[in-house]
Amino acid sequence: RCQTLVQPTDAPIARSLKARACGITFHLFPKTRKMRREWELALRRDSFVASDRTLLCSEHFRSEDFDRTGQNVRLKDGVVPNIFNFPAHLQRLVATRSTTTSRRVEDNLRMDLSQDVPQPDVAIKARLEEASASEWKLQREKSNALRREKRAKMNMQVLLEELKEKNLIN
Repeated sequence: RCQTLVQPTDAPIARSLKARACGITFHLFPKTRKMRREWELALRRDSFVASDRTLLCSEHFRSEDFDRTGQNVRLKDGVVPNIFNFPAHLQRLVATRSTTTSRRVEDNLRMDLSQDVPQPDVAIKARLEEASASEWKLQREKSNALRREKRAKMNMQVLLEELKEKNLIN
């Protein structure tokens, strides 16, 4: 079960390995006053004011609200949390179109989109993310190895210079 808000004192508990293993990420409230106010209003808590370290978990955002291109999971700009389990009296009713014309148009539109746009393969996307993470790790290891090699060469040169100065080698 998700704890909607995490205060700084709760953060170590909330960001536990168990939550991360479930794929839950935690996100700070926005820095800009306008966006922070939108997030606070979306929570629908009376006189709630978020601090600079207040966190909100990823379960309150749609999957398309995230930028997963890099190593870290980030929220896209301008995103407002909109998934909450409010009691029935606090839930907003979503107006739906019920005319036959609008339903017919929706059905045609849905069919057109499904034919034109190929659906992304989740397994391929997961393999791609895994491969790019592996590539990043290997590049990091390579650069670290090159740095170690360069440092060893420099140490060897310094040592040779000292031995030449002491006339221990020619």
